[in-house]
Amino acid sequence: MATKRLRLRLLIAVVCFAIFTFWNSSYLGNILETRASRNDLLEDIRLPCRSLPGANDTLVVLKTGSTEIKDRLPVHLATTSRCYPNYMIFSDHEEEFQGEHIFDALEGVNPGIIAHHADFELYRSLKQSGREVLQSDDLSGSDTEATQLHGKPENPGWKLDKWKFLPMINKTYHERPDMKWYVFVEADSHLLWASLLEYLAALDASKPHYTGSIMFIGDTVFAHGGSGFMVSQPAMRMAVEQYAAHKAEIEALTDSHWAGDCVLGKVFTEAGVKFTDAWPIMQGDYPGLVAYARPDGRPIADPNKRVWCYPTVSYHHLSPDMIEDFWTFEQQWLVDKSVDTKFLRHKDVFSEYILPRMGADLVDWDNESDGEENDVDSFELCKQKCETSTACKQFSFSSDGRCKTRVDPRLGKASSGVKSGWLHDRIVRFEQDLPPCGDEGWML
Repeated sequence: MATKRLRLRLLIAVVCFAIFTFWNSSYLGNILETRASRNDLLEDIRLPCRSLPGANDTLVVLKTGSTEIKDRLPVHLATTSRCYPNYMIFSDHEEEFQGEHIFDALEGVNPGIIAHHADFELYRSLKQSGREVLQSDDLSGSDTEATQLHGKPENPGWKLDKWKFLPMINKTYHERPDMKWYVFVEADSHLLWASLLEYLAALDASKPHYTGSIMFIGDTVFAHGGSGFMVSQPAMRMAVEQYAAHKAEIEALTDSHWAGDCVLGKVFTEAGVKFTDAWPIMQGDYPGLVAYARPDGRPIADPNKRVWCYPTVSYHHLSPDMIEDFWTFEQQWLVDKSVDTKFLRHKDVFSEYILPRMGADLVDWDNESDGEENDVDSFELCKQKCETSTACKQFSFSSDGRCKTRVDPRLGKASSGVKSGWLHDRIVRFEQDLPPCGDEGWML
């Protein structure tokens, strides 16, 4: 009997200890979680990008998709979105992702199109079973030069993308009709937040504005979606009203077209909103591929504009690593800049971000050297070829034995089988010898 009582007392003691331990660990966990949340909040408050003039009047709208969200969105949640007081995220699948609500960009499309159109096969599957239905072949992966220019027509997420623009504009305005400015970007885009707000401050928010990097398809002028574009509240209202009045026609045009940003531009035009070209302030590539000194063969709006001298606001085709690196650079610039300096120009990005990275030789990196050199069979000989030409500033040597040189500096991008180098002293002299800038400013 005594033994039974002893066992009972031991059992009670063990249970009490377990309850006490669980309560304390839960309590401690809650305290630590609360402290972590407070620390994150304090860290965000201390960020130099958090309290800039005009930020509270601006809504950033990020467009992504189910086939890329896991690869592309987390870096924005850890970096860029921490600067924005107001933002919305749209995709082709409504969900909660890492604590963020993701809006369905397609919910406003005609139900008949959703139910039967071949472009919406993935969307119907996502509605039924969530992102678990995605196969590895469905995922977006990295961009190539061809996909950057023409998209990925065989990717099921890309097929849906053109349908997102107008419903997203409509949903955004009805959710947040109180904002002065709406800024639309994609998941591989980056905004220089301080520069953007300075640009918006130079515009009259009470007037209809639709502003971005100019593109043409036929006779339709529009803002390139990947470079980002800005819309004032009056312009949003006019576009939304146009969409409501002509939705069936707009959806028919979207069906027959391949570029949703072009369809959106046509709607703005037909709504009476004039387009403002913001190139070269808003770029279609990342800083390492910007033509700072001369056009590089790609179509541009005006070859006479000195990109070097203009302010810069946005870039496109950035990997998550690039976004994190460039955002960190921007935060440090905000800390170090003088009080009188309000925004970055392209020449500042070159001097403070690009040039310091043109030092050591890089393996599996293509610096976009474009001058073919003959009778060169090694990286060292390729370097010597560059050194003997007084105009040459960089060079590359590929695994197939091709040596290339270039007279204007370019950082380039990762590329397997290529090794790149720069003649740093010459690039410094190139920067110093450029003629001073004039009155290049915001595109109004």
